Amino acid sequence: MRIVVKVGTRVLIGTKGLDPKKVSRLMGEIAKVMKKGYEVILVSSGAIGTGLPYVHFSNPARKKIAASVGQPLLMHRYIEEAKKHKISVGQILILSEDFANKEHFKNFIRNINAMLLNKVLPIINENDFMKTGDLTIGDNDMFGAVVAHGIRANKYIMLTNQDGLFTCNPDHDKGAKLIKEVIKINEKVEKLCSDGIADISRGGMTSKIQAAKYATKKGIETFIGRGDENGMLLKALSKNFPGTRFSSNKKNNKK
Repeated sequence: MRIVVKVGTRVLIGTKGLDPKKVSRLMGEIAKVMKKGYEVILVSSGAIGTGLPYVHFSNPARKKIAASVGQPLLMHRYIEEAKKHKISVGQILILSEDFANKEHFKNFIRNINAMLLNKVLPIINENDFMKTGDLTIGDNDMFGAVVAHGIRANKYIMLTNQDGLFTCNPDHDKGAKLIKEVIKINEKVEKLCSDGIADISRGGMTSKIQAAKYATKKGIETFIGRGDENGMLLKALSKNFPGTRFSSNKKNNKK
């Protein structure tokens, strides 16, 4: 079984930038899943949040520069944590338009398959520095869904700082209840979303629901849950997920 894990900025970043303990916990979870024979692809945010403490100036391209500074620092931490579990990792920086280019896409799939065959963990991020235009809200949520579809993953797991999708905004309403399962993402479900947008975190529940909608239509079972809770990946694989699970349309699991 092949799974794509997308980790949000808030799962990795603390008050002083990249938190090594958070990266360590994530890599430990991934190692457990890989040892059980699952193929894992990690789509990781966090480059901007890692680099911002080192970018002490104001500039229209500040976030892109922060991504450039933070990406190698983030990868270094992943490499160090992966070594503890005897896992090799490989960095992949691509642009979303590479999926629209037939030759680029075929090359991407061929190389991903080679990495997985040789037990190398692919760590993918969109090349923020090379993107044209501004970095927009929820880029990596949808990007992860596109990657999951491109490599024909069975499951797409989005780890964030929220428990999942609620009946209303849990930050403002104590009566909010977690929705454990969504059979179909329709207009009613989309209206439940409420975003909180910060400087380093580009996603929100709206972007995650749109990513889940895309992935489930492609036949990929999708999950949204907390990245700081132990055992989240294994719980998703055992159908004991404490967040929100989105059923897939199995008829559409095509390339």
